[in-house]
Amino acid sequence: MQTNNDTVDWKSSTDEKGHFQRPATVIRNFISRQPGARFPPEQGRYHLYVSYACPWAHRLLIARKLKGLDDIISFSVVHWHLDFRSGWRFATPADTDAEGENVVPDPLHDSFTHLRQVYFETDPNYAARFSVPVLYDKINRVIVNNESSEILRMFGTEFDHLIAEKYRSISLYPPEHQKEIDEAHEWH
Repeated sequence: MQTNNDTVDWKSSTDEKGHFQRPATVIRNFISRQPGARFPPEQGRYHLYVSYACPWAHRLLIARKLKGLDDIISFSVVHWHLDFRSGWRFATPADTDAEGENVVPDPLHDSFTHLRQVYFETDPNYAARFSVPVLYDKINRVIVNNESSEILRMFGTEFDHLIAEKYRSISLYPPEHQKEIDEAHEWH
């Protein structure tokens, strides 16, 4: 895989029998209310990049809505067509096949055409997959996390002090189901 902004080689997500094998994500920072946290929860600080074609990203849009984070965390959607040479791209005004809420050019980087550029902004030597979802810090201009299960947990608790009371009681990781949830995450 090349680590420049021109091209990347696609890596298959299937094993030798054709079974889907979800690759591990590598950017695994955490938003935390702990004093001195590098990524504290703040209104308007974070942006979520998703694709409507990705079920792991889609669940974060659902969680964002369920937890009342609409005014806390912005989001945008990459173009639905995943190019196997250059990865997810941002929609352009010329696209006639990119319908849906927030399917737009990158709202944070005027010159970025592909999601991989957000990864390279975070780490110029990044050499893993350019996947969605991506939780991005607009202040530090870096990716916080690209693991949907961890972002889901952050959405579930770390912003509670910023949301309306009616959303705080919504548990995305209820104690009585945590074992089942963790087991379900193990298969991927």
